[in-house]
Amino acid sequence: MGLFDTALRIDAPGPSGVPMLNNFKLIRDPARFLLGRVAPFEQPVVPATAANGSVVVVRGREGVRQVFTDNAAFHRADGFFDLPPGRPWSGMFDAVVTANGVEHTRRRKLLMPAVHRTAMTHYRAVFADTFERSRFASTDPEPFDLTRECLRISKTNLMRCLLGLDAASLGGFASPGGTASPDGFDSPDGFDSLGGFDSLGGFDSLDAFADRIVTLGTEAFDPRVLLFKRDLPWTPYGRWLRRVAGAYERLADLIARRRAGEPRPDALSILCHAVDEDGDRLSTEEIAGELHGFFAAGFETTAMTMSLALITLLGSPDPDAAPPDVSTVDDLAAVLKESQRLLPAVPITLPRRVTATVEIAGSPPVPKGALLFMSPLLEHRDPIVYPSPQVFRPQRWHGTGPRQYEFIPFGLGPRRCLGAEFADLQVRTTLSLMLERGLPGLATSRVDYGMVNGVTAGPRRPVPVRAGRPKWTVLTGPVTAVWKPAT
Repeated sequence: MGLFDTALRIDAPGPSGVPMLNNFKLIRDPARFLLGRVAPFEQPVVPATAANGSVVVVRGREGVRQVFTDNAAFHRADGFFDLPPGRPWSGMFDAVVTANGVEHTRRRKLLMPAVHRTAMTHYRAVFADTFERSRFASTDPEPFDLTRECLRISKTNLMRCLLGLDAASLGGFASPGGTASPDGFDSPDGFDSLGGFDSLGGFDSLDAFADRIVTLGTEAFDPRVLLFKRDLPWTPYGRWLRRVAGAYERLADLIARRRAGEPRPDALSILCHAVDEDGDRLSTEEIAGELHGFFAAGFETTAMTMSLALITLLGSPDPDAAPPDVSTVDDLAAVLKESQRLLPAVPITLPRRVTATVEIAGSPPVPKGALLFMSPLLEHRDPIVYPSPQVFRPQRWHGTGPRQYEFIPFGLGPRRCLGAEFADLQVRTTLSLMLERGLPGLATSRVDYGMVNGVTAGPRRPVPVRAGRPKWTVLTGPVTAVWKPAT
């Protein structure tokens, strides 16, 4: 099946326009298209183009519940990340997040040890150590970009927690005193000296390797890659495939080293040694796909969640607002949830393919083959569920809060993001330590909010801050289009 079947029909109103163009506008800039074109339509299913069933957006609690709970009718979509079969790297985009049915259940079970509470205890220690090496913990008065530093923190934590690499080799995060890694693996398999990676595959450093892993997925959204899948050396698709193959070779080498070594507390080692009660284990190809999935889903989204939450602690578009109360753990949790609600780092879910014609929450029939999305950005702005939805109001999270299927930053049920606890723990640990040390202060009032890559949203231009110089700021810029003062 092709990515879009524009011959599909649905008896429902929606935005005007040409189906193929609207479909790509939704995929390339979902925040803009959702707020500007889809939001005015409040029915359960909104086609990206009026009466066209190729791409639809599901809205409302009942529709969200139906899609999240019926995994047989709504499969993880094909078409975006399909790779030529029969190659060692053909499964680089196959992971628990894209699997369906029995395979989804099998993979999820084998991945659970990597997010067990014992592993989380190790990860928490890494998160704290990474923070101590960051510029947020520095006394240097020079301004730096808040978002870039959050990206460095998130990348470092993934490289250390997922791959077990030593902090001293990762992008300048070694502390001035040469502090050892808290996991006790300062020289595992030679990885503190890059393990030979600096001479393999054209990657100059582990940072560059991590960047390549992360960008493979976002490059897949390039229309030249999506629409013209010709595996020739000179085509964008062919060049992209060569990058996929190169990244797979590096991951396969790492996996072989971990399989041959003693068990360690990093996620890669856990996955390499995990065996279920039936003796089943993940293959090298499957582990490579899961590692890519963890990086693609967990690096930028976590960094943007951290950045946006921190911005809500440093300022507001409302000149009458005061800094939010974060005197308790519950207060910080409320601020984090409210920032995820108002400024979601993932405004749109990964797509699902409709496997049979179906009604969703009483909608007109959605045709088999339709590509289906849901949107935290829209669901979190329902004025019935969230009064004054454009106002930042952490106190709405004290008490019972929204019902199930009304707050979906990580999905829900069996499709809930497996790395949700990892991401949440990382953000809370980092922000808690920042609050203990003293928040930075904004060195600008302008903050952008929009799509920065693939399905990820966040600040679209630098947000300079100064460590240890708290300063409450009245925010300006594009963020004020979605974050309004209280009236």
